[in-house]
Amino acid sequence: EKYCRYHRDHRHDTEECRQLKNHIEDMIRKGHLRRYVDRDAPQGRREQRREEAPRQQEEQQQQQQPRVPHSKRLKTEGDEEVITFSEVDYEGVRLPHDDPVVVTLLVELFTMKRILIDSGSSADILYKHAFDQLRIPADQLKLVKTPLVGFAGETIHPLGSINLSVVAGTAPRQTQVEVTFLVVDTPSPYNSIVGRPCLNLLEA
Repeated sequence: EKYCRYHRDHRHDTEECRQLKNHIEDMIRKGHLRRYVDRDAPQGRREQRREEAPRQQEEQQQQQQPRVPHSKRLKTEGDEEVITFSEVDYEGVRLPHDDPVVVTLLVELFTMKRILIDSGSSADILYKHAFDQLRIPADQLKLVKTPLVGFAGETIHPLGSINLSVVAGTAPRQTQVEVTFLVVDTPSPYNSIVGRPCLNLLEA
């Protein structure tokens, strides 16, 4: 029944969110919310809240681990830029939902759609039907002896592994990494699965 719009979580209501209140207090201190501040509020009460804010924030961090926005540091012409998800990214998305995260990436200069982001996967997977469309000779696959074990316990033997260039984002805000994909010949609605190795390379 509870939902916090600040954390996009069900552990508490927005009105009960201490971290949001502390954030608002901090913005007031920096002068960003002057037009919303009650000028008639007793000064002592405002000062008391300011003193309590750091202590409340520390207590909250001990009680719960808030969901933080995903961020990525990209180097753009020598400068570092932090890219995060904001409210704008949720336009047209009905919350809450359990939909998978599916993205489009540039793989070996080909635009590859239907790539599943799976932080539970310890490998980056490329399905054979997508590998074939890249027109890379099969003899470039390196031998892989270790089988993959799926969620249900099924064992899949990869056809091999291959290092491919992957570009995430669009210019000028993009980054390029070299990812080792395991190529598997099994049916899938996705072209690829991006797991922890690629996510860590992207610092995503």
